[in-house]
Amino acid sequence: MQLKWKNQFQFAGYYAAVDKGYYRDAGLAVSLHEAEPGQDAVQAVLKGQAEYGVGTSDVLLLRQRGAPVVVLASIFQHSPLVLLTREGAGAKDIQDLQGKPIMIEPDSAELSAYFKYEGVDLTKLKIVPHTYDIADLLSGKVAAMSAYSTDEPYRLNLAGEKPVIFTPRAGGIDFYGDNLFTTEAELRDHPDRVRAFREASLKGWQYAMDHQEEIVDLILRDYNTQKKTRDQLLFEARQTSDLIHPELIEVGHMNPGRWRHMADTYAEFGMLPADFDLKGLLYDPNPKPNYTHLYWTLAIVSLIAVAALVWILPLYRLNLHLRRVIAREGVLIGELRQAKETAEAANAAKTRYLAVITHEVRTPLSGIIGLAGLLKDESRITEQQKMLGVVESTGVDMMRLINDVLEYSKIEEGRLTLELTTIDVGPFLDGLHRLFQSAAKEKSLDLQINLSPEAPRVILTDVLRLKGILRNLLSNAIKFTENGAVTLNVSAEPVTPVDPAIGQCWRWSFVVRDTGVGIAQENAEEIFKPYAQANSSIARRFGGTGLGLAISHELARLLGGDLKLANSSPGQGATFVLEIVTCESLGGGG
Repeated sequence: MQLKWKNQFQFAGYYAAVDKGYYRDAGLAVSLHEAEPGQDAVQAVLKGQAEYGVGTSDVLLLRQRGAPVVVLASIFQHSPLVLLTREGAGAKDIQDLQGKPIMIEPDSAELSAYFKYEGVDLTKLKIVPHTYDIADLLSGKVAAMSAYSTDEPYRLNLAGEKPVIFTPRAGGIDFYGDNLFTTEAELRDHPDRVRAFREASLKGWQYAMDHQEEIVDLILRDYNTQKKTRDQLLFEARQTSDLIHPELIEVGHMNPGRWRHMADTYAEFGMLPADFDLKGLLYDPNPKPNYTHLYWTLAIVSLIAVAALVWILPLYRLNLHLRRVIAREGVLIGELRQAKETAEAANAAKTRYLAVITHEVRTPLSGIIGLAGLLKDESRITEQQKMLGVVESTGVDMMRLINDVLEYSKIEEGRLTLELTTIDVGPFLDGLHRLFQSAAKEKSLDLQINLSPEAPRVILTDVLRLKGILRNLLSNAIKFTENGAVTLNVSAEPVTPVDPAIGQCWRWSFVVRDTGVGIAQENAEEIFKPYAQANSSIARRFGGTGLGLAISHELARLLGGDLKLANSSPGQGATFVLEIVTCESLGGGG
């Protein structure tokens, strides 16, 4: 097997597969060849110097040029390839590198795509041969260099320099990295060997991710040709784990739809022909049966669910209308009683109907969403993936609408009860940050959640309802913000309790700010009404039911507080403030 660089944690899974005997148990004798600077791992495999290798996303371009490469697995879910400079080099953005000497290694087409995305003329770049020596960057000989985010930043930090990293992911160029590949000839002539080699390699990677310190010790003992320190290898291990996501994604997973996106990205910048055919590029270890016969079933069940929703909403709105008539009109006692009875009958019918719909729609709808996601991952036909993506997305939207309607119905009927528990504020906020970090990163937004040092470390409240409000506010903030930041600032101040037996009370303030589309002040009250949205054009663009803020507003009142729009203007972002009062105990009852 030909590695694409010198021995380091970047290839930990293959070392583990050798050391733990996974290759041997599969009947394979495997030797790992580290690369020399400038050596092309793909060409080594194509020339027969190795049967397997590790390559970048450039395998797409090579395939288009006729190279018979076959990708067996994508080890890194996000490419570690970045453009690295130092804070003192004076490059605040990638455009500042034009005309300055930069080192870019071979097989770095995704960096070329990133330059084009940023509007940089590639002919104006002063690209010099890559020495793979960080000293050239430290000395100012070059202004920047291509590097791996898992490795070279550590060396800059060690030298007392603050690294500045330009990643293609900031431009939406999020490619797989370190792809395990072979050739069509190897797959054709030795299919069992290909399967065995892939399975043993992925087993080694899983072991390496689960036992990082042990593999670091193995590298120090048997593979440390670069004389790296233990701390440096541990840094690389942590960074590598962040790119592989072994706790979330099966090691080696690759989605044909994402490869399609990668090819389309290259095509967008003129590096591949449009609609480049991926046939033969991706290895399928378990060919799946054709699920075409299920598509019509999915479509029919989806239509049934939509029809059910069509019945729910008019009935719900009719009930609201009747209640408003009773409250607003000065009718006679007999008419009032009759209207009241009519409303109660309608409400009872609605409750029964919603109960039936919950059982009859939510269960098959959950099946639709799960099956659509499964089929989308397994399907290799682009058009089928697109159709299943629509089914999955529509199903999720329908489920959200059903849940919102049911939640608001419970609130309106007074059937929602609170369950007060004591929670640790720090871990609670950390959980929110982890929940929305990925969505913020996808849009390159700065997500910050800050807790005032003066605030208590615990809070007595209904954690599910509080989380529901904050999730809605943060979700909206990220959804309606294209550039800038989303912040949640949490603080608390002591207040005097009405009953001394209750103990110390606190007024908590949760302030969510964004730099998004904003809301006009004249719509400040309307947005908290059910099914109301501040702007119809924005609603069409971003979607939504118009129930999220209405539910959050009512939940805030149930928690003894209020939710309001504190500051906002179109194009300048919005600030929502949630305030609730909590006490140490409930009349001494805990």
